[in-house]
Amino acid sequence: MFVPPRRVRFLFFIFAVFILLSSGFMSLSGEARVLKRGMRGSDVYELQEWLVDLGYGLTVDGVFGSETENVIKNLQRAAGLEPDGVVGEQTFATLSYLRDSIVSYTVQKGDNLTKLAKRYGTTVMNISSFNDLLNPDHLIPGQVLYIPTTSMAVLSRLPSRLNLQWPVEGRVSSGYGSRIHPVLKARHFHGGIDIAAPEGTPVKAAAAGKVVSVGNRGNYGLAVVLEHADGITTWYGHNSKVLVRVGETVKRGQTIALVGRTGLATGPHLDFRIKIGDQTVDPLEWLP
Repeated sequence: MFVPPRRVRFLFFIFAVFILLSSGFMSLSGEARVLKRGMRGSDVYELQEWLVDLGYGLTVDGVFGSETENVIKNLQRAAGLEPDGVVGEQTFATLSYLRDSIVSYTVQKGDNLTKLAKRYGTTVMNISSFNDLLNPDHLIPGQVLYIPTTSMAVLSRLPSRLNLQWPVEGRVSSGYGSRIHPVLKARHFHGGIDIAAPEGTPVKAAAAGKVVSVGNRGNYGLAVVLEHADGITTWYGHNSKVLVRVGETVKRGQTIALVGRTGLATGPHLDFRIKIGDQTVDPLEWLP
């Protein structure tokens, strides 16, 4: 069963959030029976409808067969659960949370992402990245979008949210999300923000952490990666010089590199990124 890669990564991240808030959701599944292959019934039918609403392709017939089992295993892997294909308490609770967080919407004539973001209390970038939109400025009537309505609100309550400072003082020359690449002139997804600054400007650690990577990363140029708590990393790219070593522990505000234009860049700037696991998030949602 096909699931868009970015949606799989988003589901994994949402489940990490869910674990932190799970006590309130567990009660939703307390009286539900455990569902597994070979079962039939209205609850199996409802389960299949939930999965279709989340973007998984399968037949809704009330029969828990191999097709439904494989979809459940895919979802469990994405959420970091044991992929046993059995819908028990944790899988039910995850589905309940996701059902309330994601809306399936069919595009109407005259719709645009700005209107939809305002209507559902989210952001244009959030909708665009979640749906892998190649051209977010052009929506087609009849097109189905999956809108994560509460992810930003959940993010704002995360206790693992870092106390960040800006790594460089400067103008944000390119934001997070879909854009026309300034060099390649093709639309692609930008997983960070570009902060323009003169070459040689000190690049500061946005938060205390451990240096886990230093070196050339192709188009990203000479880069530094810092590891923080709860699987969060911060990335600093296109530097002219790196001033730290792998394994070193750095303080918040410590100079770790100098701004440059290494890699694929039109001018000196810092490409700053935040990742939770492999999933990038919008740094402007985290920075003061």
